[in-house]
Amino acid sequence: MIRGLYAAYTGLEAAWRYQEALADNIANATTVGFKRQVGAFASFQDVLLAQQEPVPAPLPARIQQIVGQIGTGSFVAELTTDLSVGPFQHTGEELDLALERGFFAVEGPDGARYYTKAGHFQRDGEGRLVTPHGYFVLGEDGQPLTLPAGSVSIEPDGRITVDGNEVGRLLLLDFAPGALTRAGAAYFTAADPGTPVDSGLRQGYLELSNSQLTEELTTLLAVHRAYQANQRILATLDTTLDRATGELGRLGG
Repeated sequence: MIRGLYAAYTGLEAAWRYQEALADNIANATTVGFKRQVGAFASFQDVLLAQQEPVPAPLPARIQQIVGQIGTGSFVAELTTDLSVGPFQHTGEELDLALERGFFAVEGPDGARYYTKAGHFQRDGEGRLVTPHGYFVLGEDGQPLTLPAGSVSIEPDGRITVDGNEVGRLLLLDFAPGALTRAGAAYFTAADPGTPVDSGLRQGYLELSNSQLTEELTTLLAVHRAYQANQRILATLDTTLDRATGELGRLGG
């Protein structure tokens, strides 16, 4: 019965964590360059039981401390980012860019470097190429790109010309699977310097979110049903255990 309680609880934990990820996927279904999260389930036969903060705590804040091993139940072993390319949407805007592979390099207000697939760029008041959040788009020299006034043309390898004159080249980098860490809806960080990309850029297009609303909602419904089922099992086992304890008390008396 105790094993059953563990199995039901870990099932609840698995469903809750996956619901959190699915809710984020749904919320960003229309976010340019967003990459959805997917859950990888595992059995406790293959992993160590972790002692954690209460379930409502945010995922990054949870304290995981190994406390032992148990051979029942399941949980979300990890949430991974699906880096598959999202659909391309033609906009015709000269500063809207999409990549078939790799990421744009940008610099945040804190001076840190980030990587993104969201290529919806614009000029700021000083002619610098920036994201809608004000992050500076970096050139191959690692410095923010500044574009003079004029008609902009960008080649598939990232070379930029304004009125026919080359003014710079975008820093485009690709990374090995698992090298990127999420740092926002459409931003990532990496300790790895990355591999230069010299092809696959499309001017006048945007890469949309790879989160498909219908698929995410269907999965969320299934996970929610699993959560409810484990709730009922947990309640039933708790009631049964309470009755058994009462019976033992009477027998002992």
